[in-house]
Amino acid sequence: MAYNHSEEEKKFKEQLKQNEQLYREFGMTDEQIAAIKEYDERVYKLDRAFYRRILLIEQPENVTDTIIDEHSYTYLEKYWTDFIDCEEKYFRIMKVSAVMRKAFYMYKVLGMTQDEISSKLSIPQRTISYWIVKISEILK
Repeated sequence: MAYNHSEEEKKFKEQLKQNEQLYREFGMTDEQIAAIKEYDERVYKLDRAFYRRILLIEQPENVTDTIIDEHSYTYLEKYWTDFIDCEEKYFRIMKVSAVMRKAFYMYKVLGMTQDEISSKLSIPQRTISYWIVKISEILK
């Protein structure tokens, strides 16, 4: 069965709403519910990252059919950092600017050249090169 990110995300959000209702019925505070929700979201993101990696290993020929669609591209471009397993690396990446992360994504995931990224973002090529190196060092 093919992986459909938007469908999985929809199911997860529905489950969160159901759980929140139950927690309120059991008398939990808003702070407790928020903490549980935050934990559940973190686990969900890690599970999705794991599933995608396993799918790539098991069925590399089906990758474009199963996980790359319009929503996946948009989601991946905005939230590729959510798939970083190490919390320390994630927080370090989130400290760099969004345009730096976008340039890195364009280079590593989309396979664009530094010159292409430079012209698309209207940023000097040397700056793009520096950003890519800087983020690569964080992810080592």
